[in-house]
Amino acid sequence: MGTSLASRVGLAFGAFYVALGVIGFAVTGFEGFTQNGPDKFLGISVNPFHNIAHLGIGAILLIMGLQKNDAAAEGAVMGVGLFYITAFVIGVTAGDNLTILSIAGEGDVANVFHLVSGVFLLAVGLLSSMASASQAKKRGLA
Repeated sequence: MGTSLASRVGLAFGAFYVALGVIGFAVTGFEGFTQNGPDKFLGISVNPFHNIAHLGIGAILLIMGLQKNDAAAEGAVMGVGLFYITAFVIGVTAGDNLTILSIAGEGDVANVFHLVSGVFLLAVGLLSSMASASQAKKRGLA
């Protein structure tokens, strides 16, 4: 496991997203895979496809956070952050484009969650990367 801030945050957020996916299946079951239905978890509309997206994102963060190479965790955290910022932009500008994930448009609570998560993860990845570069420079490796 890496020692960077991105590694630690990646593991925490990865576990959180995997838990969201698993609990989401308890709410939605496996029916209506891409239906924009009435199922909600913490005020956010979910469907089985949305749950799989959370499981996949969580798995990426967990796997990369467990790598000994801090750059892997930093890249994964920044990548997921950018992914969620993109999901936010799509969610508020073209509300019918994410209905496959049960996200209904600009008034959907999921958009706020995506923006907050995305900005936080991107910031953590950038800060961690700067700290890693600074440490490498002090050691004469850069």
